[in-house]
Amino acid sequence: MTAALSPEDIRVLKSLTQWWEQAGVDVLGPPPGTRPARRQEPASEPAPRRAREEPAPRATPAAARAAGFGAPPPGEDARKLAAGADSLEALRAALEAYEGCPLKATATRLVFARGNPGARLMIVGEAPGREEDMEGQPFVGRSGQLLDRMLGAIGLGPEDYYISNAVFWRPPGNRKPTDVEIEACRPFAERHIALAAPDVVVFAGGIAAQTFLRASAGITALRGRWSEFAPEGGAPVPALPIYHPAFLLRRPQEKARAWEDLLSLKAKLDGSDA
Repeated sequence: MTAALSPEDIRVLKSLTQWWEQAGVDVLGPPPGTRPARRQEPASEPAPRRAREEPAPRATPAAARAAGFGAPPPGEDARKLAAGADSLEALRAALEAYEGCPLKATATRLVFARGNPGARLMIVGEAPGREEDMEGQPFVGRSGQLLDRMLGAIGLGPEDYYISNAVFWRPPGNRKPTDVEIEACRPFAERHIALAAPDVVVFAGGIAAQTFLRASAGITALRGRWSEFAPEGGAPVPALPIYHPAFLLRRPQEKARAWEDLLSLKAKLDGSDA
C-alpha cells in the first residue's frame, strides 16, 4: 500500500514537473490507454529518376600505370636514374628529381657531399642529422667536427677526403633510416662511389658498413677489417668499416680501437700496409 503524498510533496512535484516540461522533456508521457500520435513527416520531393549508369571504363595497361599499378619498383627506377648519371653533377641533379625515397617529403633539403671529389679517400656515413639537413652538407655537426679532427690526426686535411652518406635525406627526429629508405638511396650511393672513384673508401657506422658490404654483423665485429667493395658500374675499391663519430661521442672508451683503425687507414693510403 502506497503512502499518500502530503500537500507539500504534491507542490514540489508539480514545480519540478513544470521545470522539466519547460526544458522540453516529456515527463508524464501519453495518458494511460491511449496511443501516441503518429509523427508527421515533412513532405519530401519525389525521388529523381536514376540516370542511366555509364559502364566503367575498361582497364588498360596505360591507365594502370597512370594509377600507380604496374609501375616499375622504386629500386629499378632508382638504378636506371643512377646509371644514367655520367658525372657527379648529373647524379646530384638525378637525386633532386628523384621521388622514390619517402624521406624527401619530410627533409629540408638534399644532403649530397662535401670535400674534394677528386680525393683518394671517400668516407660514406649513414644519414644526415639536423645540422646537415639545415646546411645541405654531410658531417657538419658535432660528429662531423670529430671526424675532421680524427682525420687530421693522421695528417689528412679537408682537401684529402670526400664525404657523403648512404641516405641523402634526413630521417625525421634523427631516427635510423628504414630498409626501404636505404634501398631507395642505395643505387645513387653506389653510383656516387663509382663516379668519385677513390683509392680507398671508409664506411662510417654500422648502417653504412652493413648496407654496402651486405653484412649482417654489427659494427663492433666489422670495424678494422679490410675488404673489397665493388659498386655497381664501378671498379672494386679497398673498404674499411670504422665506428661512426657519433658513436664515439657516446662511447669515448672506444677511441683506442678507433685510433687503431685510423692508423690502418693511414698505412693503406701510404702504401705501407701489409
